[in-house]
Amino acid sequence: MKNDQIIKNFVEGATIGKNTTGNLFISGNNLINYSTVIAKRKNNKIYLNINHYSQTTSKIQNMIRKSINVIEITESQIKNIA
Repeated sequence: MKNDQIIKNFVEGATIGKNTTGNLFISGNNLINYSTVIAKRKNNKIYLNINHYSQTTSKIQNMIRKSINVIEITESQIKNIA
């Protein structure tokens, strides 16, 4: 699957899935790029990690922003969501 499809699936509630390279994947309520949680679902809300990592990660973050209303937080804040 392409990144946009993985993001769409995550937004729609999927708990598993990965792109063709395996770098972007859904694990439970987490959307992970390589080993970094980019977005997390909790209580029908999506929290978006806004830290800057790479150009590719920025594109993924922007795709998420365009697909749903998110709460933007930092990586350290996203790690504290149980």
